Amino acid sequence: MIVKEKYYEIVDEVLSHNFLGKIAVDATVGKGNDTLKLLEAVGQNGFVYGFDVQEEAINKTKGLLKDYKNFELFLDSHANIDRLKSFDLVIYNLGFLPGSDKKITTLRDSTIESLKKTTDRINEAGIIIVVSYLGHENSFEEREGVDEFLKTLDQKIFKVEKREFYNQKHNPPIVYLIEKKVTR
Repeated sequence: MIVKEKYYEIVDEVLSHNFLGKIAVDATVGKGNDTLKLLEAVGQNGFVYGFDVQEEAINKTKGLLKDYKNFELFLDSHANIDRLKSFDLVIYNLGFLPGSDKKITTLRDSTIESLKKTTDRINEAGIIIVVSYLGHENSFEEREGVDEFLKTLDQKIFKVEKREFYNQKHNPPIVYLIEKKVTR
């Protein structure tokens, strides 16, 4: 299917490309579903790092990933992604942890700081996926910041695509796909 109906169909399409043996980052671990998808995408010779500010998210994800050894989770903001030197694949799922306190959300400033560091550290041919939800207190401001930042990326270095679900109700997410070009 060319036109997607759900955000995860877009994510799955991206992850279907060859990322075996690569380094991936889940910038917003949440319940761990994307972390698990990243582990499956990079295979046993790859590695996945994950960030989340909520201990509940880290603990749930550790439980989900109990059969894997090639990952490390940080109880830390994605703004500190510069703990890592470089990587090939990054996913952000902006918003709040479903089923928890909706007042604990990703924020414009820390997300933009993280995206700046991510675009500096992503390897050539690397992919960044940003899933942006509306419906929480800071969501409009954060999405506006993401839009503004991504428009500033040098088109000679990055390809940026924005996918929206125009006719869906209830604030469907926007998915941004960013690819760092191979410049050699």
